[in-house]
Amino acid sequence: MDESKEITYEISFAKSDDVFVHTVSLEPDALEHFVLVEDAPEWCDLEYKRCSNCPLDTDTQPHCPLALRLIPFVEMKSCVSYDEVDCKVSMDDKTIQKQTSAQEAFSSLIGLVMATSGCPHTSFFKPMAWFHQPFASEYETIMRACSNFLLSKHFEGPDAKNHSEHSDLFEELKKIYEEIHQINIQISKRIQRDSLGDSTLNAIVLLDIFTADFAHALEDDLSMLKQIFGHNSC
Repeated sequence: MDESKEITYEISFAKSDDVFVHTVSLEPDALEHFVLVEDAPEWCDLEYKRCSNCPLDTDTQPHCPLALRLIPFVEMKSCVSYDEVDCKVSMDDKTIQKQTSAQEAFSSLIGLVMATSGCPHTSFFKPMAWFHQPFASEYETIMRACSNFLLSKHFEGPDAKNHSEHSDLFEELKKIYEEIHQINIQISKRIQRDSLGDSTLNAIVLLDIFTADFAHALEDDLSMLKQIFGHNSC
């Protein structure tokens, strides 16, 4: 894998001629969405309403990497969560299009931005971002998250496979989502004052509904996924 990838969201508002376009460019070595900000607003400072679980050092990282990548969403023209939009997502050799609410469209896009932001707690989601699936359902997300997690354990080394036979690896996955839940809470507080509309905040809220309920959903949805894999008799 030596080629970069671009994922472009084009969100057109039904009640106006406004179009919001945002491209997430990923390099295969880092899988991060590069951003260059010359004059970052105050709410991007690392110490501004800093997440309690943030491991970054202000000496080397004066700004929150996730906050920097949310600037275009905070400063965009005000819109309402339930505004009808036509969302077109272009990536690789395919285009996915859906008529939906502004909240759902921006939730899908911001989830991609968060995963590739450079925040240490979101690095787990980088491989999922490379194989981005817009508007994934709950079952699809459970499948992708668990598969991504187990595959990452497989690549950690030969000892990981033996270890997985004697421990509940999904407890670690639940912990990852607990950390993301804290990120969602604090990043909402960080941008609340400066957001011109409520769509960005509510997009994060929509993401966090699933994040906060992940542990419970995992227990229920794994039973469904077990049935699906039970049909594979190859």
